[in-house]
Amino acid sequence: MRIERMFGYRRFACASLAAIFFSALAAPSPAAPAAAPPTIDDALAAIRAYAPRAMAEQGAPGLSVAITDRTHTLAIITLGYANVDAKTPVTPATRFAIGSITKSMTALALLELRDEHRIDLNANVVRYLPWFSINSGGKSILVHELLSHTAGTPDDYSLAPGYGFDIWAMRATHTLFAPGTSWSYSNDGLATIGAILATVDRRPWPDALQARVLDPLGMAQTSPVFTPQTLADAAVGYEFRDADRPAPPHPALVASHAIDFVDPAGSVISTPEDMARYLRFYLNDGVANGRALLTPATFAAMTQPDRYRNGKAAGSATPVLSEAPQFYRQYGYALSIFGNDPSSGGDHVIGHTGGVSGYTACMQANLTRGFGAVAMSNLVEAPLHPCAIVLYAMRVLRAQSLGEPLPPAPPAPADPALTPNGADYTGTYTAVDGSSLSVTGVTGRAAMIDRGASYALYPRGPDIFWSSDPRFVLFLLHFGRNASRHVVDVTYGSQWFGNERYYGPRTWSHPHRYDAYVGRYENTFWGSLSVTRVLVVKGRLTFDGLDPLTPRPDGSFTLGTDVIRFDAIAGGKAQRMTIDAADLYRVELP
Repeated sequence: MRIERMFGYRRFACASLAAIFFSALAAPSPAAPAAAPPTIDDALAAIRAYAPRAMAEQGAPGLSVAITDRTHTLAIITLGYANVDAKTPVTPATRFAIGSITKSMTALALLELRDEHRIDLNANVVRYLPWFSINSGGKSILVHELLSHTAGTPDDYSLAPGYGFDIWAMRATHTLFAPGTSWSYSNDGLATIGAILATVDRRPWPDALQARVLDPLGMAQTSPVFTPQTLADAAVGYEFRDADRPAPPHPALVASHAIDFVDPAGSVISTPEDMARYLRFYLNDGVANGRALLTPATFAAMTQPDRYRNGKAAGSATPVLSEAPQFYRQYGYALSIFGNDPSSGGDHVIGHTGGVSGYTACMQANLTRGFGAVAMSNLVEAPLHPCAIVLYAMRVLRAQSLGEPLPPAPPAPADPALTPNGADYTGTYTAVDGSSLSVTGVTGRAAMIDRGASYALYPRGPDIFWSSDPRFVLFLLHFGRNASRHVVDVTYGSQWFGNERYYGPRTWSHPHRYDAYVGRYENTFWGSLSVTRVLVVKGRLTFDGLDPLTPRPDGSFTLGTDVIRFDAIAGGKAQRMTIDAADLYRVELP
C-alpha cells in the first residue's frame, strides 16, 4: 500500500491529557523547542549544493538533473558545458542521450500490447519473431525473460550498427545459461524486445515508441534515435581522447562523433523536463496525463522483480556498478528494483542507468513516497555514471518526507593512489635481458622509481596498477604472488620481471601460430574507438597482457563467454580478429 504520498507528511502519536499534565509537573524547566523539520526548499538547496562537486568528481563537462514529485517538477539543476570548445552552457533545454534507460521505455510500449491481449509474456519468442534463433539447449526463451535479462542471451554479440543484425547474428552462438535460471545483462535481449514490438505493432520501433510512450507522456522534446540532426541541439558527448590505452586519473577528453543510432536498448535522447515527466508516470502508478497506459496488474509486474523458473527473484548476484552497488540486485521488466537494501529504507524504489557514445545517465523513483530524480551527463560510460547526485538526492528527499534531518553530502572520494598494502610491492624486478624496474611502497602508497624520480601507482584491481611513469603508458602493471601470497613478479604488456623471491621459470615457450596473432586490433563501434592488443605473456595469448585466452581444439579461443578467432593471414600476420560476431582489424601501431 502506498503511504505518505505527500512531501512532509508525518504521523504523530497523540498523548493523553493526563500524560501531558503529569509530564508538565515533572519537568524541571521547559524543554528546548525541537528543530523545525526540513522543508522541500531545504532539501533542494542541499542537492544543489552538492551537484557541482558530483559533476567534478565524475569528471563530466556538463550535468543536468531533474527532481520531481507526483505532480510537478520540483527543480532542474544544470551545470557545466554542453560544448566545451564553444563554452556553451548546459540549459534546461539541452538534450542528452539516456542510454539504457531506453530499455524501460521499450518495455513499457511492449507491455501496452500485453494489456491489449496482443502479446503473451509467457510465450516463446519465436511465436512473434519466427526468424529469431539461438542455441538454448532445446529450451524455449520466453518473452518476459528477455525483459528481465534472464533469457541467457549474450550482451552486444555483434556490435553491428543495425540492431536487426545483432539479433540475427545470435543464431551462431548459444545462451549463457539455461533460459530462466540466472541473470546476465543483455543489450541484445532488449533489442529483441524492440523487434517483437515492431512486428506485433506493425510499425518501426521508433514509431511505436513515439506513439505509445513519448506522445502519451508529453515528452515532446525527446527523440527515439540518434542522427546528426537530432544531436544538433544535444550536449556534445565526450569520450577519452586516448582510447587505445588505460585512462589516467584525469583523462583528456575529445568530442564523440554524431552518428546514426537506432536501438531499442539505448538510443533515446531527452531533456530533464521530459525525463521528469517519465518519472511521474511511475510515481503515479502507470498513469500519465489522466490516462492509464498500463493496467494495475501489468504495472505491478513491471515494477517488481521478475521470477526465475524456480520462483526466486531475478537479479544480479554480484555488484554490477561499483559506484552504485545496489543497482540490478533485483530486476523487473527493464527496471532495477530496490526495496531490500539500506539505501531505500524498505521503500519501493525503481531505477536504471545508461551509457552510450559520450553520454551517461542515472535515474531512480521512490514509488512509496512519491519523488524521483534523474541525472544526465555528457561523458562516456567510464569511469562513472552520474549516480552520485541521484543517490544523494533520493536520500535527502526521503529524509525530508519523513521530517528527519537531511543527510550530509557524501564524503570526498578516496585518493585514487591509495594502496593500503603498498609495502607488498617493494623490490627490484629484473627481466631476462637484465633490464629492471624498482618499486617502493609503504602502507597507503606505492611508487615506481626511475633514475631517482618517483611515479605513483594507482590501483585498478587486485594487484593491478596504472603508473604515472611515461615509460609505462600503454598497459597496466600486473603483480603476481606465490603460494605464500608474497609478490614475486610483475608484467607490463608482454614484458616480465621477477624479484628476489621468484623461483619459477624465467622463459616460456608458446605455439608458433601465436606469433601471427600478436598485434594491435581496432574498430569503431557506435562512434567510439575500440582497441585491443594481443600479446603473449608467460606462454599464453592475452588481451592487453592481462586477460589470458583459452585455446579450443578448433583453433579459436575463449575469454569468459566470448569466442575469439583470428583469420585473414597475410604476410604471416592475422589481419582480422573476431570477438563473437564483432570484427576488429590489425593496425600497424604500437
